[in-house]
Amino acid sequence: MRQWIGRQVIVHYEEDGMIQIRGTVERMNYADKCLILGPKMQSIPFEQISVIEPLNADHKGRSRRRLNSVGYVMSDMLQFDNAVYFQSAVTVWQGEQLVAYNLRIRSHDRNFAVMADGRKLSKDTCTFVVRSLRG
Repeated sequence: MRQWIGRQVIVHYEEDGMIQIRGTVERMNYADKCLILGPKMQSIPFEQISVIEPLNADHKGRSRRRLNSVGYVMSDMLQFDNAVYFQSAVTVWQGEQLVAYNLRIRSHDRNFAVMADGRKLSKDTCTFVVRSLRG
């Protein structure tokens, strides 16, 4: 498993259901039998890990969750749920035009997101970029 150290990966593991997490493998702690995944230095026991996948341009989900200069392009329902729950600052683009800057999402459903100012924006025509904390 040493070949994963320093690489960006997706780790699938079981802890009260299947969880998928992305990060950089910082080290393998063989004494405690766990993998340390950065940037949050999360410890994942070896026995719970089901799959480790490299995170590269060929990965299926990579094109949907691409890195933007200010954060991540949101595409999954969970990302929208988290943005609502954590009151994350979101920037919204429609093509080349900036539609909303540094706004919160009040609520969302499968097709639309309701912004804090009351506007209802389509998820199909707009690109939602959530700010990310980089350490």
